[in-house]
Amino acid sequence: MIITISHQKGGVGKSTLAYNIAVELSKKHNVEVIDLDVQQTVSAYNQIRQEMGQKPLPVHVFTTPEELEHYFDALAEDTIVIIDSGGFDSSLNRFAILVSDFLITPVSSEFTEILGLHKYESILKELSEQTGMTITTNVILNKTNPNQKKFTELSDFIQSSKHFNLMGSMLRRRVDFANSVAYGFSVRELDKKSESSKELKEFVREIKEKVGLDAKKKN
Repeated sequence: MIITISHQKGGVGKSTLAYNIAVELSKKHNVEVIDLDVQQTVSAYNQIRQEMGQKPLPVHVFTTPEELEHYFDALAEDTIVIIDSGGFDSSLNRFAILVSDFLITPVSSEFTEILGLHKYESILKELSEQTGMTITTNVILNKTNPNQKKFTELSDFIQSSKHFNLMGSMLRRRVDFANSVAYGFSVRELDKKSESSKELKEFVREIKEKVGLDAKKKN
C-alpha cells in the first residue's frame, strides 16, 4: 500500500501530515516513509524522534525515479509506504503519483489555493492522458482558520473536478502541530485529548476506511 501526500505547491503542510499519518499508522501496521522533499523535513522530525528516545520510523531518501522503482521492487507486500513528495513538479514526484494507491493533497482555505490546485489539476490531467486512467487525489482542508465555518468557493471548485475528491475530515490551524514535532511526536502522542488530536484521529480513520487498512495489521 502506497499513500502519497502530493501537491506541486509548497507550504501546504505535506511533511507534517505525512509524519503524523506515518506515526499513527505505525502503531498497528508495518510502515516506512519516503522523503522526497528537498528540505527533508520528515527526516529531521524522525531524527528528533530518535533523540527524544522514541522508536524512529524507517525513512528513506531517493533522488531519481529509478532508485524509487528499485525500492518498490524489493518491498515486502505487507508494508505501508507513506511518501512525502516535494512541493514542485518533477519526474520523481510524478513517478510517486503514478505508483500510489492513494493520493492526499492538503490545501488551506485561502483563495490562492485555487490557483495552486489549477496547476496540480493540470499535472493530474497530463498523467491521466499518458496512462489512460483518471488519476484522482483526496483533498484535505488543512491549516484552516479555526473560526472559519464556510469554504463554499474552494469546496465547489474541488468538487467540480473529476481529479479531486474532497475528504470529510478537516485539520484546523493549531500550535499543537508545531509543538508536537518539536519532540518528534505525532499530535496524538503529545496530547490525545486536544482538538488537534481529535481531528487527526478522524483524518487517519477516514484514510484507513478509504483504503481498507483495518484488516492489514502487524502480526
